Amino acid sequence: METVHSIGLEHTVTGESPERSVAIYLPPSYESAKKRYPVIYLLHGVGDTNDEWVGSKEDPRGDWETIASVMDHGITAGVLKEMIIVMPTEKTNLFGSFYTNSITTGRWEDFTAQELVAFVDHKYRTLATAGSRGIAGHSMGGYGALMLGMKHPDVYSVVYGMNPALPGWGGDLTPLNPAYIEATKAKSKEDILPPTYVTGLINLAQAFSPNPQKPPFYVDLPFKEADGKVVPAEPAFSEWEAHFLANMVPKYRDSLVRLRGYRFDSGYEDDFRFIPVNTRVFSTQLTTYGVDHVFEEYNGNHNNRMWGRTGRLHTEVLPYFSLLLDSESSPK
Repeated sequence: METVHSIGLEHTVTGESPERSVAIYLPPSYESAKKRYPVIYLLHGVGDTNDEWVGSKEDPRGDWETIASVMDHGITAGVLKEMIIVMPTEKTNLFGSFYTNSITTGRWEDFTAQELVAFVDHKYRTLATAGSRGIAGHSMGGYGALMLGMKHPDVYSVVYGMNPALPGWGGDLTPLNPAYIEATKAKSKEDILPPTYVTGLINLAQAFSPNPQKPPFYVDLPFKEADGKVVPAEPAFSEWEAHFLANMVPKYRDSLVRLRGYRFDSGYEDDFRFIPVNTRVFSTQLTTYGVDHVFEEYNGNHNNRMWGRTGRLHTEVLPYFSLLLDSESSPK
């Protein structure tokens, strides 16, 4: 386990720690082979830490239930090549950064795509090129992976979003959800705990529509109540739309077509109904703009198909990177 100091997370309005825990998986031959390896950056979901991937004392994991176990099994079976896996903790004081630069919570995009990559390439024997570097994530991390891959094809060449939390005005993220108005009435952190949709909306607003002049949460919200109706509230409404990945495709189309692989999935029974809706919208937009990608829907919910011998990390996600990332033995 490493601790990486981030200049971009110093002195934030919300008091985030610039010292970030980063778990590193090293392949079996790392200590003896003295060669260099491709790297996957693996991003966790909202409210989680890198414990999502490695477990903790409070949540010990069994066989096939950690990244190390899945990787070791796959390498031994010859279905995965040796790769380094980097798993940062990017949980904010209000649960999630969305891996997005914010004037209130800090420069999380810069930390992930610049500072963290530089640290890893300096300290570990990586193949320090985009062709040997990938990024993946689950839920909020899925959004982060798809967004960062879209914006930084010079850093990553292969991208996978698992059940990506892609915000958009659909499913349970519409004005019909009373959480929008409840969020406008919250006056302290205690008002939004334990975490609910209200917490999630304020968390999103810290990433997408921050306002350092509006304590206690330092956000503008995208909807307000007027004459008994819920209506868009500017500037936040437009700021949120600017962060919806489907809306970002036209701007970043030329970057997207540079990637070797761009893939995401969604469970039909995802607990968060906006995810299946918005992944379909995103896939349609990518197709419209001629961006090659893979989108798969499967029988499952937000979490139940990830782990185990037949879990998607073992059967789909890690093999995708193993196939597409350059290694030292890859043909030139």
